[in-house]
Amino acid sequence: MTGRRAASRGRGTGRSAGHHGELLQGRFRCPVFDECPGLVTVPIGTVGSVAVFTPDGDDRVRTRTDGGAQDLEKARRAAEATIAHLRAHGAPGLTGGELRVTRTAAVGIGLGSSTADVLAAVRAVADSGGVHLDTDTVARLAVGAEGASDPLWSDRPILFAHRHGHVIEELGPELPRMLLVRCVLGGPVDTLALAPAGTGDVEEYEELRALLRRAVADGDAAGVAAVATRSARLNQSRHYKPDLDRLIAAAERAGALGVQVAHSGNVAGLLFAHTLPDRVRRAADRVRAEGFRVDAEPLPIGGAA
Repeated sequence: MTGRRAASRGRGTGRSAGHHGELLQGRFRCPVFDECPGLVTVPIGTVGSVAVFTPDGDDRVRTRTDGGAQDLEKARRAAEATIAHLRAHGAPGLTGGELRVTRTAAVGIGLGSSTADVLAAVRAVADSGGVHLDTDTVARLAVGAEGASDPLWSDRPILFAHRHGHVIEELGPELPRMLLVRCVLGGPVDTLALAPAGTGDVEEYEELRALLRRAVADGDAAGVAAVATRSARLNQSRHYKPDLDRLIAAAERAGALGVQVAHSGNVAGLLFAHTLPDRVRRAADRVRAEGFRVDAEPLPIGGAA
């Protein structure tokens, strides 16, 4: 915990962006354990959550939502864990209260909706207590509340131990600039019901890790997309996506660099070089004509996106 101000400000606000699945997910060697499951997400700023926490002297956290029915149990646990942490580290007067969450990400398809709720809740409670939490603390609180969390506190490419709450490796300052066209393969998914990783042993995932590190360092969008496509295929044994191979073939015919997927959801992204958006839209039209649900507008990722 860092940068604590002198007094609580009362009502606190927290925000978190969502993501668009992963570029890579599997089992890796890590500095904490011999090996552990890890992932590299695709951060996007077009979806996410905003939380407002209002302490009122109650001994518990009550949740309220805007914009339809939402399960906020994980966000509530995160808020209560953050209150307990702050009480133990110099903010004894912080109480329970109302946690209100507004979410723009769809649930269960791989856009990081629950992690965005959790991180927004942690930040709202910390803001209410007049405290800035360091990223290690935020990560531990998020994983403790959710069971498996994404590193949405950073827009850098990070290999993160999503079930243990520590960074395995920072892969570089930023992803190369690309355009991502979203499509959907299937319905909602229970993340924690899935195995931690797909087929492929640690050596294969370590090879992909090295290739991704090199591609990030070189600004090589095609190299990043190749890693994402291989990881998507390895994940089929863990969470099967119907028509993934057919989508990959259609993407290649349309000029895409590759395909990334939500390894614990059902969104997929066609990855294109950062060229004229109109050219990418025409490519998306060709994929749509082959029977896939494809968004009309590409999303910029990487670089300053």
